Amino acid sequence: MKRIRISGLVRMGKQVRQELSGPIGPERLARLRGDVRKAVAAIEGLLKDRGMRPEDLPTPSRRAYQFLKGLNFDSVVTQDTSPTNGFSVDSISFPGLQSHLGGLLDELARCRDRAGLEDVYDTIRSSSEDLEGLIAAKEIGPEQIKKPSREARGWLAYFSQWENFGDYVAAVRRAEPAFRAACPWATTPSSVILIHFRPMRGMYRIRHEQNETLVRLPTPTLCFDRGLLESLAQVAFRKSRNRQPVLDAAQGEPYQRILSELELLGGIVAQTRGLHHDLAASFDRVNAAYFDGSMARPRLVWSRSFATRKFGHYDQAGDTVMVSMTLDKETVPAYAVDRIVYHELLHKQLGVVWKGHRMAAHTPEFLEKERRFAQYNESKAVLRKLTSER
Repeated sequence: MKRIRISGLVRMGKQVRQELSGPIGPERLARLRGDVRKAVAAIEGLLKDRGMRPEDLPTPSRRAYQFLKGLNFDSVVTQDTSPTNGFSVDSISFPGLQSHLGGLLDELARCRDRAGLEDVYDTIRSSSEDLEGLIAAKEIGPEQIKKPSREARGWLAYFSQWENFGDYVAAVRRAEPAFRAACPWATTPSSVILIHFRPMRGMYRIRHEQNETLVRLPTPTLCFDRGLLESLAQVAFRKSRNRQPVLDAAQGEPYQRILSELELLGGIVAQTRGLHHDLAASFDRVNAAYFDGSMARPRLVWSRSFATRKFGHYDQAGDTVMVSMTLDKETVPAYAVDRIVYHELLHKQLGVVWKGHRMAAHTPEFLEKERRFAQYNESKAVLRKLTSER
């Protein structure tokens, strides 16, 4: 089946949804309405010229198009958007954080012995703890941290978890021979290939100096198997023009799951109000009905990805409940959103149980409590229908 990719469509969908979920002034709303109308017309014109339909778009692009196409701007309430007190938005960075991250990436690229890797892991964990302590002490909100610092914060927090750190090390060992085989400068065994999985835009960056070739890859590509890494290496060194396998993998669930978790750990602005449902109202209903109003409210956020397959996620470290934006529709009843919020709050209440070296979250106690949800069967049917539509 033919596929068409429209650059920037998913990004536009995310940006529009984020703006409409927060306070927005009437002038900005009018401009946004015009931009969306033009974008939808351009997309439909492009599809028509190629004899294609919206169904021929990749899943994230199709969902972004459907979201933009179905927006009802007349239902959006405009509000005063005056700045708040305290630190201004997007104003805070942490001196030395980027260079520190670069040093850790170099160490991980060069280190081979277990003792050395354990030292790097200890540094990552202590760096993450120190950074979180500083943020908490100064009561800095995620919206006040500049994006590069948020991304570095998320990277440190993600790889301070031992299992994720192990995945990083394994990915470096898969990637190094794949890129060495494709690299035109790796002509001798002494040629050095350094692999960095790091926050970045694009799918790769290559830098060659003297006898070293530095390969920078987006952090979530650590989920790629050897075959995908070889395909990416062929594209990066211009030995192949076939980007399709890599592009498809970047839209897949493993890649998007890592991307969402990195974003979550880096800090997401708490925007409880969606276009059709409000997570704060959902939390209040669930808290009153099932926790006697005693549950402390976590950070509540809608996901930013059109590709996510999970309906919800609870991050214990950040005390954050994330709910998929796929539930923020007129056709989705409020009790279905409440069911997901209840599910994630049970994770907050019950925590996890360790069985040997394995973590168990959905214990018999958890499942028994989950079935106490009043519209358990009804919500299950709604969620099943949404899953089938994906």
